[in-house]
Amino acid sequence: MSWPKVAFSAALTDSGTVGPFDVQTKLVFSKVFTNVGQAYNSATGVFTAPVKGIYYFRFTALGYLSSNAMSVNLHKNDRTLIHTGAYNTHGFHEFINNGIALELEVGDVVYTSLSATYKLYDNSNNSTTFTGFLLYPLYSKWS
Repeated sequence: MSWPKVAFSAALTDSGTVGPFDVQTKLVFSKVFTNVGQAYNSATGVFTAPVKGIYYFRFTALGYLSSNAMSVNLHKNDRTLIHTGAYNTHGFHEFINNGIALELEVGDVVYTSLSATYKLYDNSNNSTTFTGFLLYPLYSKWS
């Protein structure tokens, strides 16, 4: 039996500063580098699990130069699993990143969001990214 192939990696934008927003806002990583299996939707920023399995997700975000508070969350089915933030007071670039392995059922969704009142940065250097891939499927019966 061959394993399904599922992997994506995308950068946020070429537009520079994103945020701040009055409410928590889903991040839509529209610059897709890889989308094997087409499980990541670049129009919505949502990954939908096509098979039951163990998946790994990672995000990186850039805070640019001047004082910049940033806070990125990772969600599974609208439940926040990771909250990672930083406050840049030194006037230089600052990065945050985090990752998690998750057991997903078919149809489970994973996405990131920017917390209300925070901001981050991305441009053609692709410094703010979201990546995920299937480590291995979970089958109830191996054949």
